[in-house]
Amino acid sequence: ARAELIEPLTERESEILLFLFRGLRNKEIARELSISPRTVKRHTINLYAKLDVHSRKEAVARARSLGILPLD
Repeated sequence: ARAELIEPLTERESEILLFLFRGLRNKEIARELSISPRTVKRHTINLYAKLDVHSRKEAVARARSLGILPLD
């Protein structure tokens, strides 16, 4: 399923995706990972580009359809 991605997700992007899946906001993700909210935003933008989506909801749905995230 991951072969459908233009470029594979980095380890950090995968971490960010899991936090998006859990519903955390950028500031919460930043606090959890000890990085700045701006860095979280950059990773999120890169993640959206790789998944070819425009929102958190779309990112989670696309990742589920690719088998990157669990369905439930």
